[in-house]
Amino acid sequence: MTVSPHPMFDPRVAVYDVQRAAYPTRPPFNPPAPYPEYPFDKHEIDASNHVYHAVRELFVLLGLDTEHYGTPAWNPLGDIVRPGDNVVLKPNLVISEHPDGLPGIQAAVVHGSLVRALLDYVFIANRGLGRITVADSPIKEVDFARILDLTGIGPAISCLNERYDLGIELIDLRDVQVSRDKDQIMVDSQRLAGDPGGYHVIDLGQHSMLAEIAQYADRYRSTAAMYENAIRQAHNRQHNLYSLPDCILQADAIISLAKLKTHRKAGVTLSLKNMVGITNEKRWLPHHRVGSPGHGGDLYADSTRLDVKIQERAKDVLITHAWGRWAAHYLGVPLHKLYLRAARPMLDRRDRSAALHQVEDGDWYGNDTVWRMVLDLNTLLFYANDQGVLCETPQRRYLSVIDGIIGGMEEGPLRPCPVQTGVVVGGYNPVAVDLVCTRLMGFDAQQIPLIRRAAERDWLPLGQLQPGQIPIASNSPRWQCLWQAPDAGLNLTPPAGWRGHIEFQADQ
Repeated sequence: MTVSPHPMFDPRVAVYDVQRAAYPTRPPFNPPAPYPEYPFDKHEIDASNHVYHAVRELFVLLGLDTEHYGTPAWNPLGDIVRPGDNVVLKPNLVISEHPDGLPGIQAAVVHGSLVRALLDYVFIANRGLGRITVADSPIKEVDFARILDLTGIGPAISCLNERYDLGIELIDLRDVQVSRDKDQIMVDSQRLAGDPGGYHVIDLGQHSMLAEIAQYADRYRSTAAMYENAIRQAHNRQHNLYSLPDCILQADAIISLAKLKTHRKAGVTLSLKNMVGITNEKRWLPHHRVGSPGHGGDLYADSTRLDVKIQERAKDVLITHAWGRWAAHYLGVPLHKLYLRAARPMLDRRDRSAALHQVEDGDWYGNDTVWRMVLDLNTLLFYANDQGVLCETPQRRYLSVIDGIIGGMEEGPLRPCPVQTGVVVGGYNPVAVDLVCTRLMGFDAQQIPLIRRAAERDWLPLGQLQPGQIPIASNSPRWQCLWQAPDAGLNLTPPAGWRGHIEFQADQ
């Protein structure tokens, strides 16, 4: 197979050790020094903004435009963004609430200080001639305005637009938002404006990674279902439909800004998983299959306790029927509270075996569905043209930057535990970046289907790579020698359903 010269296939990855696990607190997150290339007022300085410096140094480690480094002409993103390009920055803004408050949110979503730094260098690269958009499609419950404010993304963009008339667009790619009551029952939904350019429905058909398991299509379920089962029409033996917003398809360049964190269904959520936020129609996304592997499902293990299986079956019936909301309110909630107060504690005391016996919602290493959906969305991101037609060559230039200043471990992506990881990672290829980040986190990528299968695929490739083929540049000798290191890197704790299955072992 002839390797394409497209920048996407450049395997270089850089890891910058920030040496501080904290974020600046003052939007718009101006640079800490009057850098020669800085395109705006050089008197607007925030000496405490170490994150801006970290992003700049990440570009240096990647060897971007070394010829002009240190001069006003330095343009590190020049290979990714061309003058006049339409550029989309896609941050991970998955939640707006967390039991631990702001520290928990910072472990789950990308901080505005990284977005600000990238915006400056995108502006330098496109010379103010193109369109710059910051867009995401978080989960259906998210308060978009709140998360923009908490991360500082909203205030930073407002300031740049007001002072320099940049015209940066902020788009919530969702077309619906829901609210829940105190018992976490979905009680209301409202239509959202979504992408002003509309959406394209694309059928991957037999090119979908789901085609391998099409015989189980009637078992597909989405965690975004709203008292119906819309996924049946989107994914079956003939069709695999996805809805992509116009701003993504019209983009010449995509800057992915993902978080370094664990994921209960996929193991990790990094560059590849971040692309779940490029679709408005989350109800069409298969997250798991009803039942256990012995019956064609992956919602829970064959060994899962009977009470958990009954609970999962009841939840599935309620969420996939129009009457589910009322049944949940008047029947489901009282019975569930009784179960949690009486039956569950007794069963937990009797069953002190592995947590896998209590797995639910497809949150375990045996989930064989979600990674396929993620790779499908990445296929469309790279290979669907501006009309949504699948092509044989990549259609967009791409850069991945991972916010690992504060990482998330254990029950990510929605309820991660904050961990002071103190790194920023970047590269041209999502698979290369995710392989490096997975090893940094202390996990074995070969045990994570999302990463392993992405690296193996040879048609419409996302990056056929093995760890030893990925050069790592870093300001830390420890990360430069990551592939040879005998230790578990940052040693993050996996989600409960993955524990004991993906941790890096020295003999690997």
